[in-house]
Order: sequence, then C-alpha cells, then structure tokens
Amino acid sequence: MLPLAAAAWWVGGALPWVLDGLGSRSPRDWPYDVTTGSATDGYITLLPFTTARLGLLLTITLVGGGLAALAVLWVRPRGARRLATSALTSLGALLAAAYCIAQSAGATRQLGGDFDRDDRVLLGVLAVAVVGTLVGLALGLLVVLGGPVSRALAAAPLAVALGSWVNAVVVALVGLDRALGVLRWTAVVVGVAAGLALAGLGVRPVRRLLAWVAVLVVVTVAAAGQTAFSYLATYLRPRTGLPDGLREHVLASRDVFVAAVRPENQAWGIHAVAVVVGVLGSLALRRRPGARPAGKEADGEAPSTPDPGTRPTPSPADDRHIDATVR
Repeated sequence: MLPLAAAAWWVGGALPWVLDGLGSRSPRDWPYDVTTGSATDGYITLLPFTTARLGLLLTITLVGGGLAALAVLWVRPRGARRLATSALTSLGALLAAAYCIAQSAGATRQLGGDFDRDDRVLLGVLAVAVVGTLVGLALGLLVVLGGPVSRALAAAPLAVALGSWVNAVVVALVGLDRALGVLRWTAVVVGVAAGLALAGLGVRPVRRLLAWVAVLVVVTVAAAGQTAFSYLATYLRPRTGLPDGLREHVLASRDVFVAAVRPENQAWGIHAVAVVVGVLGSLALRRRPGARPAGKEADGEAPSTPDPGTRPTPSPADDRHIDATVR
C-alpha cells in the first residue's frame, strides 16, 4: 500500500505538472525569472513551488491526498484491516509529500527568483503544500471510512478540486489557447462528481434530502473559497507591497469570497447537473441486484441489534446418560 499511495499522491495528483515537464516547458512568469535561466526553460521541481502557481499547487495537493486515501479501495479490506490499510496509505502519501515538498523547496531556494526564494514567501508556499496534502488526505479518509453523510460531505470539496485538476490537465495537454473552448465545459466535472456523492446518499429516508442540501452548500462554499484563493494568489508577486500589504490583499479576497457565495453569482447549472446525476444514481443503486433495502445498515455503520423476541433457540444436545438408572 505504501508505493501505491505514494504513486497516487504524486503521479495522480501532480499529473498536470508532470505533463508540463515539471516546469521545464512553462514560460517564466515574471521578468526577474530571466536572470535565473532561459525565458522558456525553467528549473525542475516536483511541485509548482512558485507564487504564480499557488492555485495549481493547492489543487495538486488536495487531489493527491484524496487519491492516496482512495487507494484503500483497491484492496477492499474489512474491519480492522481497513484501519490498518488506511494507516499504511496515509504513511505512503505523507512520505511522498515530504520528499516532493523538500525537493521543490530546495530547488526553489537555489534557483528561484529573489521573490520566490525569500524565506517569508517560501514559508507560505510550504504551508499551502502541507495544508493541502493534510486536508486532501483527511477528506479522502472520510470518504473511505465514514458513513453515507460524512462521505458525501467530504467528497464535495474534493469534487471542486477535481474540476480545477481537469482544467490543469487539459491546459497541460493542448496549451491554454487551444484549451479555451474546452475549459467552459469542464465545470460539468464538478457537477458529476458531486452528483455521485449525492447518489451514495440516496433519498431514503426523506431526512437524507437535508444532507443533499448540505452537500450542495459545501460545493458552493468550496468553489467560492477557490475563487478567493486564486484572487489572492494574483497579488503575491513582486512590487505589490508585500509583506506590509498582505492584510489588504486578504481583506480584498474575503470580499471576493462573500460575493462568490451570493445567489446571483452561483453556477446553478453545476447544481442542476449534481441533482440529476444524484437522482439517477440513487435509482440505479436501488435497482441493483443485491442492493441493501432502505433502512438497513449501510457500509461503515454498526449492524442492527437482533430482536430479542425472535432470538433463535438452540436445539437441546443429545443426553448421553439417557439410559442410565439411579442405583
């Protein structure tokens, strides 16, 4: 499980960066980078450790942590073995993350521009990579080990991150100019992923519909947070008053977040796709042969207690002394 989880974290999560040649194919983002290398060839880092790509770094670490946790499902462990396998998976993901983060930080400190290798900036980028990995891994473990409601709620922010991950893969494959026509449709990925989480919830009992609303709210909040973080990342560059101006940039990003959660700024089409996929998926799961009836315990929940009134009575054992007489 250790190699599988490590590969899932980096090869799976960092796939957009891998397709980009680990930064060697990306043009330099700011003029000062030309002083450290070619305008078209960058230095190699296992993760995008520049402030210009903080959004991509957060997406990679979130998706990587989620994929590493989902590697548990490949071996289908049961009971206590599932906890042990999850622990091994977490260790594999954390080892891969530690190596990649250390390599990227070291390369940036030696070869990066004056701004990116500044200790204060590098510490912030490190924090994003570490927090993204831990949050993604925690959400993925909830999807694997939690009950139906907790699984759906944990899958919602991962669905939002998956949409950005697909965008980055498309851009890495065909380039930004050719990808513009495709990127307008990749938001459907978020709706489909969230819909699959809703399908796992089901519609019985009726109170589960409250959980459906909660999942859609989490999708909205996560998408707004992603927008605000991307807005903040655009200001983390030279000649923007850092670090003294960081507070103003954070406050401006907060205003962006508040605006993004307003009803008039919602992508209602994504919510509609999620609901449609959730309803169709719920119906398909209910009609699947061998599906568990509504009201029965689901995977991850404790089994129901037997009814004392229907407790089976064991048959009496044969009496070996039935022919004996009392003397």
